[in-house]
Parts: sequence; structure tokens; C-alpha cells
Amino acid sequence: MTAELVIVALVALGVGAGLGGAFVHRLGRRAAPRSNGVPSSGATPLELPLPGIVADIGERLEMALDATGAAVWDADLVAGTCWWSDTFPRMLGYAETPPMPFDFWEKRLHPDDRERVLAHIAAHLAGETTSYDYDYRMRREDGAWMWLAAKGRAFRDGTGRVVRYAGIMTDITEARRQAERLRASEERLLKIMEATPIAVNVTTRDGRWLFCNAQSVRLLGREHAELVRTPTPQLYADPAERTALIARFDREGPFRDAEIRFRRPDGSIVWTLSSWDQIELDGESALLTWLYDITDRKCAEATSIRAREEAERALSELRAAQESLIQAETMASLGQLVAGVAHEINTPIGIALTAASHIGEQSQMLCDRFAGGTLRKSDFTDFLAGLGEGVRLLMANIDRAAALVQSFKQVAVDQSSGDRRVFDLGGYVAEILFSLRPRLKRTRLTVALDCAEDLTMDSYPGALGQVLTNLVINAVLHAYPDGGTGTIRIAAQPDGADRVRIDFMDDGAGIPPENLSKVFEPFFTTKRGQGGSGLGLHIVFNTVTGPLGGTVAVQSWPGQGTRFTLQLPREAPLVLPTPAEAAAAP
Repeated sequence: MTAELVIVALVALGVGAGLGGAFVHRLGRRAAPRSNGVPSSGATPLELPLPGIVADIGERLEMALDATGAAVWDADLVAGTCWWSDTFPRMLGYAETPPMPFDFWEKRLHPDDRERVLAHIAAHLAGETTSYDYDYRMRREDGAWMWLAAKGRAFRDGTGRVVRYAGIMTDITEARRQAERLRASEERLLKIMEATPIAVNVTTRDGRWLFCNAQSVRLLGREHAELVRTPTPQLYADPAERTALIARFDREGPFRDAEIRFRRPDGSIVWTLSSWDQIELDGESALLTWLYDITDRKCAEATSIRAREEAERALSELRAAQESLIQAETMASLGQLVAGVAHEINTPIGIALTAASHIGEQSQMLCDRFAGGTLRKSDFTDFLAGLGEGVRLLMANIDRAAALVQSFKQVAVDQSSGDRRVFDLGGYVAEILFSLRPRLKRTRLTVALDCAEDLTMDSYPGALGQVLTNLVINAVLHAYPDGGTGTIRIAAQPDGADRVRIDFMDDGAGIPPENLSKVFEPFFTTKRGQGGSGLGLHIVFNTVTGPLGGTVAVQSWPGQGTRFTLQLPREAPLVLPTPAEAAAAP
């Protein structure tokens, strides 16, 4: 490399790297022969001082070109020659320097780049630009295309005429390939982001849009242009929610799945799961947010909540109706007891009334005879005999009525008041059975009671009476449906020191196995429309497990009978008053 070319190359490098080419053919001349990269003597020489220093610079430039793979050219427009550095043919894939005629460079230009590049150079040589800088494709020796970046400038004499131009060429094929891969990758990423069902947004902290994908447009119900013009705080159903999210992000950093509401232009609300992170876009720090539409899920949740509330309300109403029916069943049972006792009392009262009426008639007849002076000793004796018999009948039947009334009073008070007291279990069960005599008299059933003596309980006798009454009525209706004969046995005995076991047994029809697990369910009955409400045994279960604090179990053998086993504490648990009872208390 000659000193003058070194200086030219250095000057060219000072204005930037460039691509070169032999434009000798445009000048109508052929380039001078080359020898080891040095131009022929026909090239216009430069007068340069300090040849040793220049030669040293030239060697360094050669080393730099070899290290970087760049190439330098110098075109002498006056002489019509062009010099190329030895790195140029190597750049094109030549192992040895090939012949390089005047059209060597131009023939290798890519057809799509040729017109653009030549126009660019012509504009610079015409003085329209101070330097030139362009990229183009050139064909390698193996036929492949490579990308070159060319930078350089023209040199003018004192009159302004262009006398030469020089520059540097750099292989940017790999850089362009990487840029293309990056561009393709960005396009793929953009397509993925546009196709994703999740809204992806990039905004500044003050709410300015930097990016949004198609799902954001669909989710927020606005055209893209309108959306990016709208500050993000205005999109929130409550702008304070965005302020809270920014505060959370500052406090916690990236977070996921915050439930946020947005308002569309039509006023509808969109529920989203919002996730936040930070990103740098084009050198600017921004917020990256993902929005996943959960409006359908929130609507389903709201529907589910409403359905649950309606179900709970319906259940509450059903329970209220059930309690009302249970109370009605209890009062109906008490009403049957009243009717039965009234019927039972009617007989002794009728006999007593007949006896009293007979005594009255005899007394009036005796008075009439005494007043008429016709009273005889035999008449008075007959009167006294009839009076004694009448008094005996009166006393016997009035005592019987009094016993019925007393039994009914105790049972009725216990069942209606629900008071707790200490009572003798055997005596109380006997009273209950006595009060049920009117109901049992219409059947062909016998009731046998076997209760241990001195077996006392501190409990709720009314509740126990209700349980036993329902068991008796249930047996009459179901165990002996055709009015057959049979025996109901009630056995009560201690079960340890603090519990009592009561077995209620019948020898009737029994319960089918498929119905055994349902007998305590409310409204389950096999006698619908025949006197069965389906609440009798449900009341038994609730009463035994509720105020009495015990358990009840059932066993049955079809065709042989049924056994209900009650296990009760001798001292019932404390039953707290209901809110209504507490409010009514003085």
C-alpha cells in the first residue's frame, strides 16, 4: 500500500466506512493494472511528507483491515483508475486476487439495489451530500449474496472539481441476518400477542399508552385509535382502583391476579384478573399489564350467590313451615287427647248425672207424699235405700272423672308448657297410657308396661309424653293397619348410673327394609291420605335428640314387629331459650 493511498484511506475513514466500486467505466476509462494491491504509475500521485511515518501508518491500516475484514477503495477520477485493498476480493470469497476489470464492482451489485446505490453515489459526486453512507448487496464468488455497508466521501480540488473519492466497505451480512431474525422474531411475538386471548398493555405510570394488543381493544370495547387516546385511569370503573394498584406495585413489586373492573363506553362492566410487571420499551420505563376477562365467571358467581341466597331463603321458609306443621301436629295430638278424655269423662259424668237426677226425683216424690199426708214408712225406707245407691254411684263416677281430669291435666300441661321437672318415669308413662285409653279402646290392642321402680328423671315430661304418644299412634296406624290384635310393650330400665333405656316394641307388620332408613325423615309416610302426616316419627327423632338429649334407633322384622330404642340421660341437658322466648321474658 502506497503512502498516498494510506492517506486517502485515512481521510475516507475519518468520514465513516463506505462501500466502493469501480466507476471507471462511467468515466470511459479502464482501471490501471494492479500489482500486489498497488496502483499503476498512471495514478495521480500525492505529495506526502515523512514517508517513513506514512509507511508505518500504512502497515497499521493493513493490519486493521485484516483484523476487521473491511476493505478500502480509492477512485482517481482524473486518472480514471481505482485501487482496492487486498481484503476486498477476500471479502468476496476469492482465495487469490482475481482480475478486476472496470466493471468488476458494478456487475456484482444486486439488481434490486443497483439503481438506488448508483443514484446515491451520483448525488454525492454532484455535491448534494457531504458524504455517503449506504447498504447494498453484492454477489460473492460462490454466487451467494452478501450485505455490505459503504461509507466515504469525495475530494475536490481548488476549483471544486471532484478529483477522487475513497471509502471503506464492511461486511454486515451477519448483522443483517441477525437483524432479520430479530425482526422476524418481533413479528412472531407481535402475532402471538395479537392472537392471545389475554389483553396485553404497556403504559406509563401517568396513564399514557405505549402498546396494546387486539384483545385489549375487544375487552375494553373501543376502537384502537380511540383506546390509545384515552388515559388509562378513565377506563377503570373506579379510577381509585388504579391508584391502589400502583401503590401495591410500589410496595410489593410484580403481582398476579388482582380482580379489577373496567367500564366500556356503553356503561357495561368488565371484570378482569390483572397482573402487573415493569418493562423498558424504547428506553422508557413502563408498566406491563395483562388482563384476563373473568366477566362470565363473576356473572356465574353472582348467579350462584343469588341462587344460594334464594335456596337459603326457601330452606328457611321450609323450616318455618316444617316447624309450623310440627307444632300443628303436636297440637293435633293434644287435641286428640282432649277429645279422647272428653269422651272418656262423658260416661262417668253421665252416670253421675243420672244418679243425681234419680235422687232428685225420689226426693221430690218423698216431699209430695209428706206434704199430702200419704207418706208411709215403706216409702221412706225405699227412698233411703235408693239414696245410698245413688250416692255410691255419684262418688264412684265423680272419682273416676276426677282421675281422668287429673291425668289429662298433667299430661296436657306437660305437653303444652314444655317445663322441666323431676318425675317418676313409671308413674308418668302410666299416666300417658291412661290418657290414651280412649284412643286404644277403639282397637284390639293391649299395652303392657314394665318399668323399674323408683326410676326418676330430671327432664322434660311433656317432650317424653309427646314421643310416647307419637310412637303409640304410629303403631296403631302402621303396625296394625287392619285393626288386628296385638301387644305393645314398653320397657324402661336404668342404663348405667346416669342414663335410661326405653324400649317400645310391637308385634305388628314391621317396616319394609327399603323404608327403614327413611322413617325419621320429615313427611315420609306410607299412609298418605289415611291419617298419616309423615311427621310423627320425625317429631320423635327431633324431640329425643333435641330437648331430651338422647338417641333413638329402630329395628324391624317384617311380619314380626318393630322395636324403637330410646337412650336418654336421666338429667336432660339445659335447653337455651330461643331469641323470641328470650325477648318475651320479663
